[in-house]
Amino acid sequence: MADAKITWIHRLKEGYKIAKRPIAYIIMFIAVLLESPIVEFLKDEDKRAVQVVMLIFLSLILMQMMFEMYEKIIKEDKGLNLMASGELHKKIESIIQKEKSVNIKYIGVAGRNGWNNVLSKLIDENNPNSLVSNRTKFTIDVGLLNPEVQKDNSGIYERFGEVENISNSIKNASGYISDVSISGSEIRLHHYSHMPNMLGFLVNDNYLFVTYAFWENYHGKMTIRGGGTEYFEYDKNDEFGGQEVIRRFNGWFSYISKSTNGLATNNDYKSAQIQDD
Repeated sequence: MADAKITWIHRLKEGYKIAKRPIAYIIMFIAVLLESPIVEFLKDEDKRAVQVVMLIFLSLILMQMMFEMYEKIIKEDKGLNLMASGELHKKIESIIQKEKSVNIKYIGVAGRNGWNNVLSKLIDENNPNSLVSNRTKFTIDVGLLNPEVQKDNSGIYERFGEVENISNSIKNASGYISDVSISGSEIRLHHYSHMPNMLGFLVNDNYLFVTYAFWENYHGKMTIRGGGTEYFEYDKNDEFGGQEVIRRFNGWFSYISKSTNGLATNNDYKSAQIQDD
């Protein structure tokens, strides 16, 4: 009986949703009709009573419709998108499917998530949606922590010991990528030695997925965290300062890639600070 009652109520609600607009039109028609000579047989007080009842009913219908419109607008209002790191590969893959030429700039620390779970899949010749399989020309620039800096500062960068192995994997991929991909495609590896700041992926200088390095208390001591967390999504045409955030990301990447041998030296860092000031 409970299920039947719920089903009946549900059907009634659905019927009301469909019928409320025609009902509103009928009420308005009757309201106009009451003022015509056709219904002179009705007493004035009866007309007024009917009009009041119909006006109340019509007001309730219109009020409900306005609330529904408001809720729909709120739901469709695009907010700043925040996505988990596990969603990055599919999101970026959906973007590159529409592009004839692709440029990706990636800044990571060790590159565990960025290379292993995103970029390596985008160039996997066995993946039918990859850049290689779709014969898309691409350039991928990767900026990672210098393995030597990681070793020399293991107290700070203890969690990023994989950077050397991942760097070797990237170098290996850059060596064979020209044999399996369209001519002109390449992967370039850059190393930095400064404290990481903005981390993430910039696709064709238009779509940015960014997170930030930060310090937190981990296992009883202050530990630097970076990547593998949630990412903010921007593009140049959004309403959340995407163009400015992309400009800052490009600035960090230019600093990394233009440093000597891909290494950001302390002198380079001081020079960049003076120019920013």
